Amino acid sequence: MATVVFVHAHPDDEAIFTAGTMCLLNAAGHRVVLVVATGGELGIPHVDVQGPEHLAAVRRGETDSAAGVLGVARTEFLGYHDSGMEGDPANDAPGSLWSADVADVARRLAVILREERATALVTYDETGIYGHPDHLQVHRACTLAAAEAGIPTVYEATVDREYLHFVETHLVEQAILAGDLGMVRSHLGVPTVMITNAVDVSSELGRKRAAMAAHASQIPETTSAFQLGLEQFAAVYGWEWFVRSGPPGPIDDIA
Repeated sequence: MATVVFVHAHPDDEAIFTAGTMCLLNAAGHRVVLVVATGGELGIPHVDVQGPEHLAAVRRGETDSAAGVLGVARTEFLGYHDSGMEGDPANDAPGSLWSADVADVARRLAVILREERATALVTYDETGIYGHPDHLQVHRACTLAAAEAGIPTVYEATVDREYLHFVETHLVEQAILAGDLGMVRSHLGVPTVMITNAVDVSSELGRKRAAMAAHASQIPETTSAFQLGLEQFAAVYGWEWFVRSGPPGPIDDIA
């Protein structure tokens, strides 16, 4: 049995980008660990009537529910504040992930990796999939943490930007949609040729959808993803993509 540690920036990222892979690993007998770096205080709604800390608490509960659906053995919250999108004043606010010393974040992650005797680490690609400051910081911290903890196999979660041209709009596109759709898609993820692991998660779509639905504050039943028919939902969310560095690991075995 291997242990795979997934590090995500915000509550709900695990459901959108890696839920199916987490389910497949769990089904194969591997231990799945989830680390969430921020509380997602600046999610939707951006201004919670009871304040950002209340929204963070709501989102933590949603993450626990999603983790239960996905078979996660351990969930850790690092407690940094959501940094907001690029250019948001929250980027540099005290306590935000973006303003944190990346070496300090990496040391905290390395402790978890050692405790878990992790076989592999999952982070984001070098652009954070879509350029979110917190995703970029997670990538940087995980790169350092893997080296510090001696984790040889690192998978960078991403999206296949060329594949997305042929299916309905993915939630990640809606997160940054502004102006020309083609321009948005040209800045998402990586081209097909860079993908090392395309994981068919169609067998786990029921659990993936349930994990997404657990994040009801951010992905309500009215969201576009849940308006898709089964075939369309499978086309958009039935694949998860990674760029691996280091030797093959557990995700290679399920791909």
